[in-house]
Amino acid sequence: MAGTKGASEKRSVGFLLGMSTLILGANLVWVSYNTILLPTLVEKVTGGNKALVVGLVGFFGTLLALLVSILWGILSDHSTSRFGRRSPAILTGALIALPLITLPTLLLLPSLRSVLLPFALLIIVISYFGMQFSTNMSNGAWWPLLVDVVPENQRGLASGIQGFLNLLGAAAGILIVTGLNQNGQTGWALWLIAIVFTLTGVINVWVIRGRDNPAQGAEHLNVWDALTDIFNVRRHVAVFFWLVLALLLANMGINSLQFFARYFFQVYFPQISPDAAYRAMGGISLIVTMLAALLSGLLSDKIGRRAMILWAMLACALTTFLMGFTSNFGVFLLLAGLRAAAMGPILATAPALASDLSPQDEAGRYMAYNNLSTGLSGGISALVFGLLLVNMSKTTFMYLFIISAALFLAGGLVFSTAVSQKVLDEQFEVSQKIGETI
Repeated sequence: MAGTKGASEKRSVGFLLGMSTLILGANLVWVSYNTILLPTLVEKVTGGNKALVVGLVGFFGTLLALLVSILWGILSDHSTSRFGRRSPAILTGALIALPLITLPTLLLLPSLRSVLLPFALLIIVISYFGMQFSTNMSNGAWWPLLVDVVPENQRGLASGIQGFLNLLGAAAGILIVTGLNQNGQTGWALWLIAIVFTLTGVINVWVIRGRDNPAQGAEHLNVWDALTDIFNVRRHVAVFFWLVLALLLANMGINSLQFFARYFFQVYFPQISPDAAYRAMGGISLIVTMLAALLSGLLSDKIGRRAMILWAMLACALTTFLMGFTSNFGVFLLLAGLRAAAMGPILATAPALASDLSPQDEAGRYMAYNNLSTGLSGGISALVFGLLLVNMSKTTFMYLFIISAALFLAGGLVFSTAVSQKVLDEQFEVSQKIGETI
């Protein structure tokens, strides 16, 4: 695969860690605001229909996030700023996130509460949409760094580190922010996630300075040009889009229980506290997935990415299917741990393969398309499985696991047939020839 100038230089682990800090801060913000802080803030200012308000704000916020991520991926492809190709958008998003995320803390000040109460919901919506805009502005420009500044034979390791930090951010959100929120420190929780995200953005830009080169000879695009240009792919890599489809199906399987885990434990294991059961499953899954993501990313540079991803999808299908048919909590946790180990290559190795397939001059656009496989999967899963579980019973939850297993199988089928090693090798050869002409 072709690389940018300097992308053939081997990177130290310290550089890869520093380059990846942004994903820790971003996931801390997303997990904390989406699942903990948004429902709490809405509950403080609205009477009935809290779930409807949260659902609508979250749904349209997610659409904005997807649009912004793709938009700034494209805009950064064309950035000729002397500060670098990706750095300006990463730093700008990180800096404007601080006031936008912390905006609702004004509602928590006794001196301003009565004055701002009529506008409270509007303030929350502005903050949430601003959070999605700023974090995804940085995120959209950040993902192409995997192509720009990391040599091909280290992208698996870089993806593994990113997967590890991604999950570490989620763990921090679940443990620290939940604790602050439960103790009535919602304002401090907002300040914490905002400051961490801003710091990770600054660290990220500092680490890549001098290696984030401006685009050479790129056509200048403004925001409107980029909007109309979102799906105008100049160099069509068909196998890349088959990969995105396969990952979308697999991620729907991963996200199927995300919104309904508490209800599942109440139905399947009523003798156990649902909170205790969720912490047990979440803790095991998080630790195992973090280790598996890091290990699989490292191994994929040595043994190949395709086989690891394919076997991971099949293993997820089998363990997910079995999880729906056990009435023993210990066995369920064992299966959840095994599935978490199989999820590692999907979460960590797949982005490395996507970066391998991304054309050098459209890396921002392509890596933004790759993000659709994760962004869309959560929204679709919430809708599909929410409708399925209108009547929550053991039978409907069993169907959830069966459908989830089928999604993993469908993803594996698409991946095995449309993303064959022969097609990958042919695409890599084509990309190499193109790179030699750049």
